[in-house]
Amino acid sequence: MSLDDVFSMLNEGERVAIISEVKGNPAILRILDSSGKEVLWMRFNVSNVVKVKMDDSPVVFLGKAPFDPLILGAIPQNEAGKRFARKMEWKKRVIVRRDEEWITFEFWFEDVLVFKMRVKRKGGIRVGG
Repeated sequence: MSLDDVFSMLNEGERVAIISEVKGNPAILRILDSSGKEVLWMRFNVSNVVKVKMDDSPVVFLGKAPFDPLILGAIPQNEAGKRFARKMEWKKRVIVRRDEEWITFEFWFEDVLVFKMRVKRKGGIRVGG
């Protein structure tokens, strides 16, 4: 199946994620909209992944993400989304931490740290192509 075939199956407003590998490890995430325009590009390093059985509950980002988490289907970080996030306990959480060089995303399900993803602050993320 070609990428054109994938885009032809998408409805308006839907997105497709492409993960590319470098030396056998996932390293680049691209999110494309239904027209093929790049919405998000991210170069990352991932820790070991703990396999857990998850449900389809929503995801909330805690901390300032460098992009709108709505791109990934999570609760948006606008004012209403932030108020909503504070009112509930969430099974799926992504905790965003920053230092001078890296942005770290900790992916949690219930009380299990599933994996950590690190992205360089400079040049590691492009939003909107």
